[in-house]
Amino acid sequence: MARSFDSDPKNTVTLAAGQRVHRDHVAQSDVIARRFESPTDGVWSLVGNGLSNQTFVKVPDGVIAIDTGESVEEMREALHELRKVERAPIIAVIYTHFHYIDGTAAITEESGNADPLPIIGHERIAANRARATAEIGPAYSRGLVEQFAIAMPTEGPDGLVNVGLGRWYRNPGHAPFTSGHIPVSVALNDGAGSITIGGETIEWAHAHSDSDDTVNFYFSSRRLCVNNTVWPVLFNVYAIRGEEYRDPRRLLAGFDRILAWAPEHLVGVHGPAISGRDEIRRRVTKSRDAIQFLWDQTVRGINKGWTTDELAERVTLPAASDDDYLTSERYGVTEHHVRQIHAGLRGWFDGDESKLFPIAADQRHERLIEGFGGRGVVRTKANEALAANDVRWATELATWLARSRDASADDRQLLAHCLRA
Repeated sequence: MARSFDSDPKNTVTLAAGQRVHRDHVAQSDVIARRFESPTDGVWSLVGNGLSNQTFVKVPDGVIAIDTGESVEEMREALHELRKVERAPIIAVIYTHFHYIDGTAAITEESGNADPLPIIGHERIAANRARATAEIGPAYSRGLVEQFAIAMPTEGPDGLVNVGLGRWYRNPGHAPFTSGHIPVSVALNDGAGSITIGGETIEWAHAHSDSDDTVNFYFSSRRLCVNNTVWPVLFNVYAIRGEEYRDPRRLLAGFDRILAWAPEHLVGVHGPAISGRDEIRRRVTKSRDAIQFLWDQTVRGINKGWTTDELAERVTLPAASDDDYLTSERYGVTEHHVRQIHAGLRGWFDGDESKLFPIAADQRHERLIEGFGGRGVVRTKANEALAANDVRWATELATWLARSRDASADDRQLLAHCLRA
């Protein structure tokens, strides 16, 4: 399994629809492939319907729905699958965190808008939704487009294959993506406890994950844990769309809570379920230890005086991480995560003297271009590097051109070629 950035052309494959992609990225499509699975009696999870799963748990008085996807259309499809195997009404909804909770209205639609359902979730969900759509809305939306390849075609060399956590950010079959969010009515806090829903007592525990409003749940009668901590990839300490700091120290507590519950069945917000107490313990421990390793080695490097560039080069996951998709770099990559850990602990300045009082970026690019002998020389060097598969260097050279004051369409196209490689 490749680690982080891999430009070895031997690992590039071309799919039937013409997509050129890394072989490990193709393998992730099997992990997150569409399936309506039932890890144990009375539990169902629809994987591959969108970016996230929709999960259903049968309790004495009906069915609890856990997370409702990105749209009413997405949740309708999940309900359609559920109704093939279970006719009991949905009597409550649980939100694991503030992502994937826009399809809830499909449930009230199915019930004919009967009595309001209890909606259980963390007390900060509403504030986090507002933050993502208001204060940083433009930047957040732009980041989603970039990270999840929303503007990419479905076929050809640049065609979308998957986005790591799911097949798409939004399943195109769910257009027009109608928002049907219903706010939390039963708020949970930063602690832990139990709640009885529909005759079933469920343990819950706040956890820090990709949001500070994550809550994991344990159905003790079924030895079932539904969680947003264990992902079907290496957990994303940093997301390139831009997010607040995800402190690994806090994240680790979520893993430890799951291990303490010792579930027989583990259902995630993303990816397939895992069953078997020993199997879950082994794999969750491995996933946890990968995050612990990144934290430990980044802190070690910081204390040795390494810059963020040096951290990114020197901190890599051990080979033992290569045999499980839970610790794969098929979504985010280690070299980005260690930079974010540095930023979270120490801020932006990493000891590189040139970063303390840098000249304006456009001036720097102009002077570098001039020092290399002019735009033509830099363009030639970038193309030579690209032809030699030295993609990192080609991208840096092309960036000087594309971000300089005299940038042309050809310069920007060259940078695009580098990023595409």
